[in-house]
Amino acid sequence: MEIRIATMNDIEQICQLYTEFFAYNAKLQPKYCKEIKENGNYPKSIITDDKSDIIIAIENNTILGFVHIQEAETPPYDSVVQHKFAVIIDFIVTVLCREKGIGKKLMDEAKKWTKLRNLEYIELMVLNNAKEANSFYEKNGFVTVSHTMRYGL
Repeated sequence: MEIRIATMNDIEQICQLYTEFFAYNAKLQPKYCKEIKENGNYPKSIITDDKSDIIIAIENNTILGFVHIQEAETPPYDSVVQHKFAVIIDFIVTVLCREKGIGKKLMDEAKKWTKLRNLEYIELMVLNNAKEANSFYEKNGFVTVSHTMRYGL
């Protein structure tokens, strides 16, 4: 298995995984997430952006998973210590390939990506009811620093 930065040649398979990812999120949060088919515009915009990448795990010309990671920085408020960090926007390993160490390898590569850019840490948001994802991130050293609360009307 190879872990590398995605290129435009990987768009079709990335779209398939995004479609799977959207379906998963829609099942967890049907009120807020929709099951849609990714058309390629979103991953193309990531690949061409110099502050973000899609890191893929690929074997036998098949993408097994990916992490979309990008640079971010704190807002320019006087009360906030200014710094830059990485944000994991999307992270997926296809269902048939989970529990095989692929996610760990992708996360390790995301950590390297962050260090190479001299960023201070990696941040991500995960749905509260995504139990497998929460467990995975905790096993990889992530800790909860805040949580979002919602009041529906």
